[in-house]
Amino acid sequence: MATSTKSLHYSNPLFISIISIFIVYLLIKLFKRSPNSSIRHPPSPLTLPIIGHLHLLSSSLPKSFQALARRYGPLMRIHIGQSIFVVVSDAAVAKEVLKIHDRDFASRFEFGPAEYNIYKNAGFVTGPYGTYWRFMKKLCMTKLFAGPQLERFNHIREEEITKLVKELVKRSREGKWCDLSAELANLTNNLIFRMTMSKRFSKHGGANEMWKLVVEIMGLAAKLGVNEVHGVLKKIDLFGNGKKLREALERYDRLVEQIIKDYEENNVENDGRNEDLMDILVATYRDKNAELKISRDQIKYFIFVSSFFLN
Repeated sequence: MATSTKSLHYSNPLFISIISIFIVYLLIKLFKRSPNSSIRHPPSPLTLPIIGHLHLLSSSLPKSFQALARRYGPLMRIHIGQSIFVVVSDAAVAKEVLKIHDRDFASRFEFGPAEYNIYKNAGFVTGPYGTYWRFMKKLCMTKLFAGPQLERFNHIREEEITKLVKELVKRSREGKWCDLSAELANLTNNLIFRMTMSKRFSKHGGANEMWKLVVEIMGLAAKLGVNEVHGVLKKIDLFGNGKKLREALERYDRLVEQIIKDYEENNVENDGRNEDLMDILVATYRDKNAELKISRDQIKYFIFVSSFFLN
């Protein structure tokens, strides 16, 4: 009877499928290894099939990486599903990565299957190292986020903070409650959109709608990012998030296209004192003598990334 039960257990289709997948995975890994390869990878914990090192990571990633770094060193290779990352956990090594060997680490991993992104090859932050990457870095350092440009925004910061303080004092005197988190978020959004395109978030419907779209897009991209780390799933739009992402990006595209057209139609000679980020980008786009010709899609994607990461 015991023998029969044991035999039945090993003939279970699910059990056989799991063992087969495991064996195929090991064979693929074995044959992919090149015995003559001279590439030296950073140290890495033992990798499990399919999940990689997910079993070693807790909800507190910094603590998990700190524990792993104590054992494997300040530069280690981590597998999250089928995706591979290099984790740096030391200031001296970070300097090596960001300054001395910055070209080797210039490219960034971009979450979400590329087929749903309507701005293919338009990215800067996550784009590959090359002519466009170098040009945009130079533009950021010399114009977009240079010291003089940021100083021009001082009056914006002062105005927005003053408005917030006055609103808080008014509510306090009237004995009304205040959601400080919401007010601070509104302050941040106002600062970003005034610096980006001279519009207050709370007073301009387009800016308000644009920020909602940015949040929606990043949320959908994060959901797709879960599929991305599991190689076999990244091409499958199980819950329709890929379709939703494309639709949200198309709505964002129409909105920012109208904003760019407004800038072009209202274009006047600017003395530079009131330039915002969109002014500089549109001027670069229209400059026939520019070092590199940027596209409208690159402007839209740059504004999108700036709006999210500045916040």
